[in-house]
This record gives sequence, C-alpha cells and structure tokens, in this order.
Amino acid sequence: MKNYVIVLGGGSGRRMQAGQNKVFLPLRGVPAIIRALAPFSALCAGAVVVAAKAEVAQMRELIARFHMERFVLDVVPGGAERQNSVYNGLKALPGDAECVLIHDGARALVTEDVIKRALASVEEHGSGVASMPVTDTIKRAASDGLVLETPGRASLYAVQTPQAFRAEDILSAHKQARRDGFLGTDDAALMEHAGLPVYLCEGSAENLKLTTQTDLALAGLILNARAEKEAGL
Repeated sequence: MKNYVIVLGGGSGRRMQAGQNKVFLPLRGVPAIIRALAPFSALCAGAVVVAAKAEVAQMRELIARFHMERFVLDVVPGGAERQNSVYNGLKALPGDAECVLIHDGARALVTEDVIKRALASVEEHGSGVASMPVTDTIKRAASDGLVLETPGRASLYAVQTPQAFRAEDILSAHKQARRDGFLGTDDAALMEHAGLPVYLCEGSAENLKLTTQTDLALAGLILNARAEKEAGL
C-alpha cells in the first residue's frame, strides 16, 4: 500500500506554560515536531504537516532546517477544530494515497515499531489505532462527583496516535461528519460515526503526549535512556 502521514502541529503550550507552540520545543536539541515526523520517513511515501495559520512559514523553515523538505510534501494551515485540521491535511494528500496515518505532533517519541503495527493492522483489518490497556481503575461520575459506576477495565483502552486507515475510508468518514455536523474527539470516532470498523493495535507506554512540564521532563528521561542503549552503556 502507498502510505502517507498527516502530522498535526498546531497545538499550543498553554498547559505547559511554554510560551510557544509545544511542538517547537527542543527535546535533546531537536524540536518535538521533527522527532514526531522522523520515524515515519522510512515507512511512508511522504507527509503533510498541519500548522496554525500564523505558524505555517515558521513550520516550513524548521522542516527545511532539519532537511526534511523532501519528505514533507506540504505544510497546510489548520482549522478551528482538530477535525477541521485533519480534513485540510487529507485534502492535501496525493491522489495515490492508499493508507493514511494521522499523528499528533506532540507525540514526539513515537517509534517505527508502533507505526509498523498500525500499518499491519490496516493491511489485515482496514484500520489500526495505537492504544494501550487501561491500568487504573476507572469511575464514571456525575457532575457533583457522585460515582455512578465502575466499568470493568479489561475492555478499556487509552487511545494514542498514530491512527491509520484506508485513505478512502477516512476521507469518506470526514465528509459524512461534515454533512452531519458531527464533531469527534479523534479520527476513530469519525469512522465509528460512519459505521466503519475500527481496530486497535498495540501502542507504547513511551508514546506519551507532551501536555505538561512533567511530560516534558519524562520525555527527556526516555530519550536519554534510548541514547544510552544505542551507545551500549
């Protein structure tokens, strides 16, 4: 299959109090968005990066500085919601796209192994959404804090990205969501809304999303450990 990736880079750094878009923050000297893009370059024919409208030029400059302009086919402006941003990315894909992976640029520690599992799931099932089993006990509660139920965690999963789909399926799901005025929290939700099957595949505990300063510190520790392992220390 001809694989392409859409990487979303329009996030902010408000909860992290970073003073800038968190995908531009350096992790061991390399911006998060570049780290998020790099593992896909060996497995995909190209990438489309979605950036905040005011940061498109900055994103293009950064991609060129790290010599990824051949892999990144285009940088397009995002929309008001994540869903709109993904749709803009889908419209920018080449016509030969057969499989599309959608990835959050704030998940900068994604590995080729996670990507390969998502692609294998698409080959077998038509979709592959990186996820991890929930290990904490989950409570469903009312707005005042009253616990309503404790669902069994055996069938509960925390969803990550990449989320991979056949190109025609995810584009159809986005178009139907737009017609119906449906707003989903991720692309898998749009597939579900369209009545299309969604299959989970194994993600990684290290595939964290940079949201807080704690996440940033943990990412640094993980990258340090990876560097030591590569150096044979």
